[in-house]
Amino acid sequence: MTTKEFWKIYISKDGVIKNFDNIFDFFSKDLPAQFIDEYDVEEVILEVSGHNITAKNFENVLKFTELIQKQHPVLYKEYFQYFDDFLIDYHSFHHNRAEAERSFSNFLENPEQNYDQLLTALNKLLYYQHYEIVDKTVMNSYDSIKNSDKLIPGAEYDLAVLKYYLNLEYFYKISTDKTPDKKEFEKSMLPYDFKFNGNTLDLILKGIINPDEENEILNEKFIQNRHDYLLTLQSQFLVNMNRKKFGFVLSGRLWDKMIEFLEEQASYNKQKKRQMPDDFFNVKTDSYEEYLSDLSGDFLTDNRSEMIAVLWASVYIYDFLFSIGLIHQATYDSFKLTSKILKGKIIANFTSELWNSNFVHYWKKPDSISDAEFNEESKLFQKSLTLKRQDFKKTRKEINDVLKELGELSDYIIQGAEEDNY
Repeated sequence: MTTKEFWKIYISKDGVIKNFDNIFDFFSKDLPAQFIDEYDVEEVILEVSGHNITAKNFENVLKFTELIQKQHPVLYKEYFQYFDDFLIDYHSFHHNRAEAERSFSNFLENPEQNYDQLLTALNKLLYYQHYEIVDKTVMNSYDSIKNSDKLIPGAEYDLAVLKYYLNLEYFYKISTDKTPDKKEFEKSMLPYDFKFNGNTLDLILKGIINPDEENEILNEKFIQNRHDYLLTLQSQFLVNMNRKKFGFVLSGRLWDKMIEFLEEQASYNKQKKRQMPDDFFNVKTDSYEEYLSDLSGDFLTDNRSEMIAVLWASVYIYDFLFSIGLIHQATYDSFKLTSKILKGKIIANFTSELWNSNFVHYWKKPDSISDAEFNEESKLFQKSLTLKRQDFKKTRKEINDVLKELGELSDYIIQGAEEDNY
């Protein structure tokens, strides 16, 4: 097939979906020089893959990806991030841990090629609790990212934070009395330029050593020095979540995102520093929705997995805050309502794409979520693997059986379908 013949087929009204076999045949051979010189090869291969992903023709995506890997390895190395991002999603969804990690190997070998995409892919592996590959990535990539002249100074900080949580859990677990060795821990973080000022580390370790400390004067501690108290509170949360089989690195990063929002909200509302816990942790639905929307990415990056991870994880944080008596029932109930409203909007707006964020159902069920809601929501995320992108009225017919069993959340999904904010 000549380049002109291929292009005529490629741009025909049938598009890349119906013409997949012809396109596959064209790429099965050496590409003509004319095609490489005169056409945007990147755009073609990404459109072929992208359109088939949208159409849920996953077998075609896997077949085409394998073809490019074997027949055009140089081309694949140049654009691997676009292919491998999907492979990580796909294999993680199907519980194929080995293939998911293997699909990340190009990022590991070429961390500077697309660092933002590396962080997005690494986060997905983190959400699926692939802690070993996260640790390996940090150790193998930190220096090259730090010394890269292609990236902005400080780009390596994201990796350093991951290592901080990984090392903190390691020292917590090897300490028989659950008292991490302060000096050894500090030493372990020096290669990652992670230094602790003042009594910061003491405040952090306080929560690790006494995760169940009776807090009879919570409000007073919080009001006196919110920053210091939050350091200890986070450590208590890490231990609490570790009992639910969450690694420190997962629960720590999700806590960071929630506190980032709450601090922004407090600053925006010009709240006094000496404020009550209920004031600080009281979430305004509109503000939280805007924050999550910003997290989801833009036309250049798709970061919806982080948006979903942060929203779904925030329930664990509020369960914890209420369990220790730091917030009152009204604040707790208000947040749970906010969570359901925003979950409803996200599920309604991204119904066909929920499958690649199914990691939230690999996590242990939050205390405040019923078994029925958790299980039926999981079914909806799994069902989305076969749902085509279409108007929610049509989609609703395909998921009606699940909606009937979802309880109160189904009302917020239907309500969320009436809005289009993401």
